[in-house]
Amino acid sequence: MIHALFFALSLSVTTQDTLKAHSHLQILSHDQLAGRKTGTLHASIAADYIAKQFQNAGLSPVFTNYKVPFRYSSGFFGEKEAHNVLAASEQIANRPTVVISAHFDHLGTKGRHIYNGADDNASGVAALITLASLIAKQPSRKLNYLFLATDAEESGLFGAREFIKASPIPLSNVLININLDMLGVSKRNKLLGLYNAPSKAFIESLRTNTWHKDSEVKFTRGNGFYNRTIKNQRRRILDAGDHREFHRKRIAILYFGVGEHSNYHSQHDTYENLDHAFFDGSLHNIAKVISQLDANYQLLSRH
Repeated sequence: MIHALFFALSLSVTTQDTLKAHSHLQILSHDQLAGRKTGTLHASIAADYIAKQFQNAGLSPVFTNYKVPFRYSSGFFGEKEAHNVLAASEQIANRPTVVISAHFDHLGTKGRHIYNGADDNASGVAALITLASLIAKQPSRKLNYLFLATDAEESGLFGAREFIKASPIPLSNVLININLDMLGVSKRNKLLGLYNAPSKAFIESLRTNTWHKDSEVKFTRGNGFYNRTIKNQRRRILDAGDHREFHRKRIAILYFGVGEHSNYHSQHDTYENLDHAFFDGSLHNIAKVISQLDANYQLLSRH
């Protein structure tokens, strides 16, 4: 247990770190994992892989194991089993906790087509693993960190719901949820940073940041809408990912992603079709924001 700490976190993403992130991304979106559909052997293998990376980084399981099983309703009377993967940094006494999340499940296969889910959301999980490893190496930080890879997001955000329902820490100790979902396809090199009211003062402190040349962060308040490319519908960005469950508990959120695009939920969402430079730039930007958060976490509030 660390009882006192005087310096903030300072994350630096090296070329070696980005190469490792790409390795994670390729493995998780490979044909052999057959789209990581919840409840399949392939999703379980993906969860095992994430757990192993957390262990290799020196992070601790929050419960007995890194994989945390849960059941959720499916259909009128059915139930399915899924697994979140959860790990923690070494804990600092009397400090709040940042929950960094990314869902690892995807759509599986349809007929002979594999829905690899490289952008959605092997990219977010690769970033999660990389950031977890970087944070674990940093003895100087002001905050505690939980790393949450959720399952059954595509089915209805069930992994995030389970975390909220059975949180290992009081929700009052959760300072913010940083949710990573789709970081690999550029829309004019723009990375969306969605936030809610409790995050506003902190976000304002980031407005003058200089961002990576391949990924510019565009912050937006989370009460707007965006177009769905596939079905030509509209829905609130706040409802479009695991961050919704934290927002409903009036916890600060910051979602990083790109929104939907032409390869979204299709067999064309593969590693080869990603914008690799944009992914690298986004990883740099998110690491920068986390470092600034650790130094200035008092700017966050609970409403």
